[in-house]
Amino acid sequence: MNHPFIVIVTGLSGSGKSTALKAIEDEGFFCMDNIPIDLIIKFAEISDSASFDIPKVCIGMDVRAGAVSFTEKAPWMVSLLRGIAKDVRLIFVEANKENLLNRYKETRRRHPLSVLYPNLLDAVDAEIEMMSPIREMADFIVNTSTMNVHELQSKIKDIISHEDQSRDMYIEVRSFGFKKGIPIDADIVMDVRFLPNPYFIEELKEKTGSDTDVKRFLQGFESYSDFVIRFKDLISYILPLYKKEGRSYLNIAVGCTGGKHRSVAIAEEISDLIKGSGYNSRLIHRDIP
Repeated sequence: MNHPFIVIVTGLSGSGKSTALKAIEDEGFFCMDNIPIDLIIKFAEISDSASFDIPKVCIGMDVRAGAVSFTEKAPWMVSLLRGIAKDVRLIFVEANKENLLNRYKETRRRHPLSVLYPNLLDAVDAEIEMMSPIREMADFIVNTSTMNVHELQSKIKDIISHEDQSRDMYIEVRSFGFKKGIPIDADIVMDVRFLPNPYFIEELKEKTGSDTDVKRFLQGFESYSDFVIRFKDLISYILPLYKKEGRSYLNIAVGCTGGKHRSVAIAEEISDLIKGSGYNSRLIHRDIP
């Protein structure tokens, strides 16, 4: 059976659930918003079948789908999903009452419970009480009272990045020669033409940076060893920052004149470091046939 990673986003109306859902969708999730509880139960049945092949799902649910139905069935439905799928996370988005009132007044939107509670304050109070049982089941409670849109997106992406074990940044390390141009998709370009060039050593000319003799030649220079240490330190420092930012792809290009000796050796050093750090990565020598 295929059991997807399921994120449930719920909370108080006007607290930023739509922004949270959009942030999760950006992380590669199939998102469904404002789903009636009964349909979520049908989804649970489908997801338990071998033909279900959507690995990451986000479900947005709240009182818009029916206050009575939500109150009666939502906690039970969350328990049901947690019983059939190994990875289920519930994110509850809320804000202080004063903030919710101000947001509705500024946007002139009607509260989902306004039919039952024409007074806005009464509607907000009723929803807070109605959502209390589901709030107690939450894995994460995000209070957006002092957050702007970008801060909320960042908070949600931090949660997803930590919880979604399948999500990782894909890193490509590529050696190249400046003679044939810089790779157009490079995010980081390191020019290593300042290092001693094995091309001018007759017995190394036809070899590449992957060969032991070329590596030994380069490692005999203090400038090479010092640079490798510093470059590795830089990569080790920036990779977690790129991941925290939410980058999905990172292309590191290392270039020398012909793309066969120095850039190849350095690229392999960096590739080994990245793989040893547990990142999903690939090494490409562009200009070696």
